[in-house]
Amino acid sequence: MIEIAVIGGGPAGLLAAREAAKRGVEVAVFEKDAEVGEPERCAGLLSLNGLERLSIGGSKKYLQNIVRGAVFHTESGREYILDARRPIAAVVSRKIFDQKLAEDSEKAGARIFTGVRVRRVLKRGNEFELLTNAENFRASWIIDAEGAGSVLLRKTLGKAPEASGWLPIIQFIIKGHDLPKDFVHLYFHRDFPDFFAYFIPIDEELGKVGAASRNTELREKLMIFLRRAFPEARILKRISHVIYTGRPLQDFCFSYRFVPVGDAAGHVKATTGGGVIMGGLLSISLTSAIAENLRGGSPRPYLERAQRILEELIKISYLRDLLYKIPLPLYDLLLGLLTSRSATAYLARSGDMDFQFSSLLGRRRAGP
Repeated sequence: MIEIAVIGGGPAGLLAAREAAKRGVEVAVFEKDAEVGEPERCAGLLSLNGLERLSIGGSKKYLQNIVRGAVFHTESGREYILDARRPIAAVVSRKIFDQKLAEDSEKAGARIFTGVRVRRVLKRGNEFELLTNAENFRASWIIDAEGAGSVLLRKTLGKAPEASGWLPIIQFIIKGHDLPKDFVHLYFHRDFPDFFAYFIPIDEELGKVGAASRNTELREKLMIFLRRAFPEARILKRISHVIYTGRPLQDFCFSYRFVPVGDAAGHVKATTGGGVIMGGLLSISLTSAIAENLRGGSPRPYLERAQRILEELIKISYLRDLLYKIPLPLYDLLLGLLTSRSATAYLARSGDMDFQFSSLLGRRRAGP
């Protein structure tokens, strides 16, 4: 009997496993792919503050680049620069980053099974049976970190994040850009009405170019954008996936002892589709609550912490709704205000890539 079975070996699942093992709980991770970190499906731009909050110590082999700000491009052709004048975010190799988390989890005592797909979860009295493509397992608690689609969550509890929140995304790894490596670039254009196009530098030659949209011609539109913005670039790799831009699932499902985390629960910043940091923080808090429950302690402090993070994500989703109601021609006015001297000074001092809503209002951050 496993005390906690974690379904999915992405960051949310691996952080849950690390936290559970550190607390002396027997935990096993079931990852359907043959190797943790493959395939890569993420732009890999993570805040430095967020990495500290997740306590990602030790080797930094996953680091590809450090950036200090962003350049915003509007349809008018204007550029607006937000320069923090200090390192604020890391560009990471998600493959190496995820493998680092797996290594940390195993060192703490977690078991990781790769190439094992959980096909069904059945509730049998006070325990769960996991039906897999290998053998069956029994567990007291389930942490569902299966990622986009929430297939097992739907089958088991009939719950899932908003279907309308998912957007297709395509990303290219390119060689031959001519932009400085210490700024990311965001492009707001009518060809990508649901999101934006982006460029994330890896080094002086390599970068990640992508866009998300419900536009059925997304690939063609992204190719046109790429030829226009980076005419000398050569495509080395293409990645297709989905990102979540809706509201998170508001039920932790704690009383069911089947707890979804990460993309499976919509634990994602709706403004950017990024879920590694916030999903990771929620995963750590909820796993801590489970561990306390298993050991006869009170899960309440950890559930309250998770609730504060969840409320931040809900507010960020409303912020996204507001931003995308603004007509594109008004983005020049909006970005002009955002990158004014006083706003830049405030954001450089108090801005937070993860707790976006709280930091914009100058409120105390809700982090752990």
